Amino acid sequence: MLLVATCVLAQTPAGSTIASPQPSPITSPAPITSPSVAKPGPPRPAPNVNLNVPAPQRPRVRRVAMIEIPGQPGFKGVALVKGSLVMAHPAAETVDVFNLLKRRLVAQVKDMKGASGIAVDEAGGRLFVANSHADEIAVISTKDWKVERTIALQASPDALLYVPQLHTLYASNWRDQSISEIDTRQGSAVNTVPVEGRPEYLVFDPASQQIFATLEDAREVIVLDPALKVRKRFPLLASEPTGLALDSKTRRLYVAVRYAVLALDADSGQELRRVAAPAGIDMLWLDEAGNSLYGASADGAISAMRTTSSGGLAADSEFKTDVHGHTFAFDPANKLIYFPGGSQGRSKLLILRQIEHDAGATAGLATK
Repeated sequence: MLLVATCVLAQTPAGSTIASPQPSPITSPAPITSPSVAKPGPPRPAPNVNLNVPAPQRPRVRRVAMIEIPGQPGFKGVALVKGSLVMAHPAAETVDVFNLLKRRLVAQVKDMKGASGIAVDEAGGRLFVANSHADEIAVISTKDWKVERTIALQASPDALLYVPQLHTLYASNWRDQSISEIDTRQGSAVNTVPVEGRPEYLVFDPASQQIFATLEDAREVIVLDPALKVRKRFPLLASEPTGLALDSKTRRLYVAVRYAVLALDADSGQELRRVAAPAGIDMLWLDEAGNSLYGASADGAISAMRTTSSGGLAADSEFKTDVHGHTFAFDPANKLIYFPGGSQGRSKLLILRQIEHDAGATAGLATK
């Protein structure tokens, strides 16, 4: 018996166990069938794709150059004067003159105390600069960039507006919540009026002979006559109005507010349209010939908007730069944008070129 058991164990494969002395049942293999051919069925629905979604807009500007400017970053008013870009540079206590053709600084007016707003008298060959820390206006010759004289004020000037028809310079006194009227022929302030708010930018309407001013903390635009009597107030459904641009032909007043740009009826103040904009949008510049409106934000974004002959306004594109600033100048003849600011702790001047879109890409904007 022992010999038989040993022989059985020797014939059992390794790893197997004997659970039952009965053999496992033998199953027949599954029959082999020919693969069936699928019959054509009804057509499947096409994917739900909206073919009318417009392609993303290309930025309307491209970078041309980045130029270093002496001094710490911090710029305010700018102006284009006889082939030069003039920049108020309060961080350096200078007014910098940048030659557009040579693309370099050609002059610096020093000892400017808080230079901020700039206004140009082209016929008189003069430049007005608001020295906000000295409560004065510096009058600079555009021939040799020398200070001819200063005009003392009883307030701290910020933004400036020169109206050649009236030989009058207007200054918004942000800290003093007032606006001053300065006779440039006499070289003295003749009137200063409180406006119940902090005035920012000013713009003159030649059609109505009136001045528009934004009151940042009062959330409104005021309309004044040349003698600075307030004629109208336009309350806004928005906060922190700053930049202004006027299209006198279409009677549209564009106002930069927090996160948006508004299009108002310049006569009634009614809001007609608004478009989204980056936070901190400040200065506006209208290119009437190019049907464009540009805005600059403190974080270095340039917003491009489309305007129309009927007064329409539509957001077009946004260009992010690596320069922090909120003021700029647009050269319509050469389609160039000059954007001074700061980058990595240094003063920079960024030069951008306007790019026109194809007519088909902007056709939809023109009707809005």
